[in-house]
Amino acid sequence: MLPALSEKELDRLEDLLITYGNDYSVLNLAELNGFFTALASSPITVTPEQWLPAVAGGKVPKFKSQAQEEAYTALMLRYAHQVAEELGEDLDAFEPLFEESEEGPAIILEEWCFGYMRGTQVAEWGELPPEQDQLLKAISLHGLEDNFELLDSMSFDEHQACVPLVVEAARGLYRYQNQRH
Repeated sequence: MLPALSEKELDRLEDLLITYGNDYSVLNLAELNGFFTALASSPITVTPEQWLPAVAGGKVPKFKSQAQEEAYTALMLRYAHQVAEELGEDLDAFEPLFEESEEGPAIILEEWCFGYMRGTQVAEWGELPPEQDQLLKAISLHGLEDNFELLDSMSFDEHQACVPLVVEAARGLYRYQNQRH
């Protein structure tokens, strides 16, 4: 049983994401949380050899030191494990790690949803039955660039009303994929 990451370790992980990030990589913990949620909810197991390059935007970064590489890899593996455990142990209590806006108690869904959609691509999700497809649409609405125009036309309240739908979708998709095994 791996211990959950401390606040300090989470900060370190986010620093490493930014330090070694690029335009195509995961740059914050919310996106990483979404990514690992999708992997844990996938019908197939995706190995770290497959997902580590995806987090980094295509290929594993060139690290400044071996210590940084070891920290990066170890923290990633533990965080992936932690997210999978949170889902597996108490799904109904699972809460995605959403970003919160600086201007007050607004939840920002996009980062987490982008991470989730990236996870579904890495795991090569196939077609889903209609009910689960609707759940995925609640996430992809906020997680695909194609939907930016639509999102821009939504009011603040409409955005916030999507939060419980995304949470429910994450739980529902995990439940569906894990009942099939």
